[in-house]
Amino acid sequence: LAAKIKADCFLGSGITGENYVQVFKDVAAACPDCKLYGPDGVAEAAFSDPKEGGIPADVGARTKVTVATLSPDEFEKKGISEAVKFFDDFKAEYGVDQPDPYSIYGYETMKLALDTLKAVGDKANDREAVRNQLLTKTKGREGALGTYDIDQNGDTTLTDYGLYDIKGGQLE
Repeated sequence: LAAKIKADCFLGSGITGENYVQVFKDVAAACPDCKLYGPDGVAEAAFSDPKEGGIPADVGARTKVTVATLSPDEFEKKGISEAVKFFDDFKAEYGVDQPDPYSIYGYETMKLALDTLKAVGDKANDREAVRNQLLTKTKGREGALGTYDIDQNGDTTLTDYGLYDIKGGQLE
């Protein structure tokens, strides 16, 4: 299938766990001049780092990955102190300068969940109370991702998006 590609670029829209390392290797071999683009589902070391079973360095040099979060230095530039603390703590604990982009989302999600449960108190087992607290009371939350609301669909109002290069197996 990859041999049939006649294009200037390739946009894969899968996840690492769906054999996307092999997909990108096949496409890169079949289309040596293509620019390669991957989604957030491959924004992890298992895809970007050859030492972790990811794509080879020469394929990584041609690949860009988009993900709905920023790099640590962008959070610092925006002055989001909780994000800076998260990345400092992550580095101290795991020895990693730049964790996979969604790690900060996992952190903020758990923090929001715990804060929501704390806010409903003894109604923590009442699904409607928790849902109401989360959807109607999460406004102007200052968290590790910045300041955001949760809308009626359960989505954040955050709009920043990152475009990452792959250098030395790392998303930058």
